[in-house]
Amino acid sequence: MGILYIDGDFIEAKDATLPVTDLSILRGFGVFDYLRTYGGTPFQLGAHLRRLQHSAALIELACPWDIEQLAEIVLETLRRNHLDEAGIRIVLTGGDSPNGFMPVGKSRLLVMAGPLQTLSASSYERGECVATIDQARILPEAKTINYIPGITAQIKARRRVADAIEAIYIVDGKVIEGTRSNVFIYNDDRWITPAEGLLLGVTRAEVIKLLGDAIELRDIPLEEFYAADEVIVTASTKEILPIVTVDNMTIGAGTPGENSKRLMRRWREMTDAYAKAGHSRF
Repeated sequence: MGILYIDGDFIEAKDATLPVTDLSILRGFGVFDYLRTYGGTPFQLGAHLRRLQHSAALIELACPWDIEQLAEIVLETLRRNHLDEAGIRIVLTGGDSPNGFMPVGKSRLLVMAGPLQTLSASSYERGECVATIDQARILPEAKTINYIPGITAQIKARRRVADAIEAIYIVDGKVIEGTRSNVFIYNDDRWITPAEGLLLGVTRAEVIKLLGDAIELRDIPLEEFYAADEVIVTASTKEILPIVTVDNMTIGAGTPGENSKRLMRRWREMTDAYAKAGHSRF
């Protein structure tokens, strides 16, 4: 990572510091968002920035920057790093506090851009494995910097399934989401995804648009999850990733299904067109 934006300045990453008095360090108080580029263009920048603002509002964290200001900072950070494709992380911290506890509106903004990290082609060709964990996300619609539950869920998932790429939260016997992804299943000639109690992923929203009338938003009981014809997870870094085993139970034929592969092709066509358009839409 070369140049980043922090607290009003663009500086070398190696010189970047954050005061130890910041509430993000003292109390884990902050929110973030993450997005990637296609053809050097940030994908759905506006949607990610609106989600950042929404996350901040949910935890009562001041965000004095409007969408246009945030977008310009993100784009300038990207310009200064000269990357072919980038992963962009935007972090809003609680800032300093006189008593080390209550925020006083002095939020800090960090924007980082680095080389895009993606999964190998084989992950999409053969599919991946996940494990379920009985756990709920705290404030699910807020993308906070508190990832202790997600990290511990992933540790537990890998104890259960050694090669699990994701832990899937189960609440009251229903599939909710992954620690860093959303979940879709294909059953009875329809795609299905949970409707509420989850982080509303930007990739998820775009997949729902692609599916149109072929998508149903409703609860997914764990038993239906196990019996699904096909399963995918979606995220900025994973895009559309086929899942072929859940808790060591084989999904469908144990290989990426035809409906998943068709959806993956449609996703690539859409993102290729987005890259060719060559401008940020927000």
